[in-house]
Amino acid sequence: MERDAVDRIVEQWARARPDLDASPMRVLGRLSRLTRIAERELKALFAEFGLERGEFDVLATLRRADSPGGITAGTLARSSMVTSGAVTNRLDRLVAKGYVTRDLDPANRRTVLVALTPA
Repeated sequence: MERDAVDRIVEQWARARPDLDASPMRVLGRLSRLTRIAERELKALFAEFGLERGEFDVLATLRRADSPGGITAGTLARSSMVTSGAVTNRLDRLVAKGYVTRDLDPANRRTVLVALTPA
């Protein structure tokens, strides 16, 4: 198998500090590289649809919620593990792009429901 940068780094550690087991760096280094590659590919894919990763997360949360009438922004914030301000910003962009709607809840007019725009 061909050696890569991770192998060289582990070998350097072995020479500099032979008393330390640097072998876990092989796994962590490769996971780190894989993560960067995957993030770059996802960014390109989302860009094809005019989306950012956070916006995709909102769309995915709405889709898996399986609630035709929509869900509240608070529920979105809890489901996506971001602040309500971040959800508001994402929703503003998604509404402007036509991906989601915000409508008053017919059962409680003080509540706004967010839903995917019908296809």
